[in-house]
Amino acid sequence: MKIKLKDIIEIQYLEMEIFEVEDDDYVDYRTVRGKERAIYNRLEKITDSKEKQREIRDCIYKNMWNIEDLSYKPICDGLRALGYEVIK
Repeated sequence: MKIKLKDIIEIQYLEMEIFEVEDDDYVDYRTVRGKERAIYNRLEKITDSKEKQREIRDCIYKNMWNIEDLSYKPICDGLRALGYEVIK
């Protein structure tokens, strides 16, 4: 299955925004729900399988915190290890 790099970047950006909103003292869950909906809309374009969507989202979320390499390489490597092909 192929995943575009721009989709990975967009999902990672939305995940960071969700993290920032949830880190506030007063969380605005309307904002969080909107961003999560945007993530799942993007994942829906990649695959219809809810299990695969969860797998992709988990991989992006876990690998974006790699402080040794602050690029998209850890995310792409994680997705490749799961059997996905990252395309530009």
